[in-house]
Amino acid sequence: MSMIHIQTAGGDSLARAEKMLSGIPGGMEKAVRSAMARSVSHLRTNSVKAVRERYDIAAADVRANENVTVRYSYHDGVQASILFAGRKIPLHRYGGAAPKYPVPGNPNAPAFGHQLKSTSPERFHSAFVARMPVSGHVGLFERTGGKDEIQEIMGSSVPQMLGSPEVEERLARESMEKFEDRLDHEINAFLNGWR
Repeated sequence: MSMIHIQTAGGDSLARAEKMLSGIPGGMEKAVRSAMARSVSHLRTNSVKAVRERYDIAAADVRANENVTVRYSYHDGVQASILFAGRKIPLHRYGGAAPKYPVPGNPNAPAFGHQLKSTSPERFHSAFVARMPVSGHVGLFERTGGKDEIQEIMGSSVPQMLGSPEVEERLARESMEKFEDRLDHEINAFLNGWR
């Protein structure tokens, strides 16, 4: 799991929002919620971009494997915790992998894969395609011990790919800026009767 914390510079923008929206029942809370929803949406989009800057993986595969949970409060500024969770992604879903769509039945097919854009695909000499009997999942596997001991060849999870402090700090800063911008927009929307 990877967690990104967003905290606004202080309560100034919230105090201003509260003052400006004091005549609208629930206006402040609605404005903050809407601004935070946009900020989180922005964060999700930028997290996919951040992953794809370094990793050779399609945006759809990142989105399909990220699980985002958001918790926030708005006392003395907005504090939000955005938790990224998810399982490791099968290596065949990364770019440069072969076979891209594993099909059981060709045990001698060569298997290649990599994660980082800066590397070339590596050959897995002992890899083979198999279908799991219970789940029906098809993947690229290799033996880890005895005859029946196999393990799927996996890449990183989304939290692992986002795990660098530099990436997390950048995403938090961009999300905070988006929140501040959207809060101004929401205040204007309420004051102009658009909400």
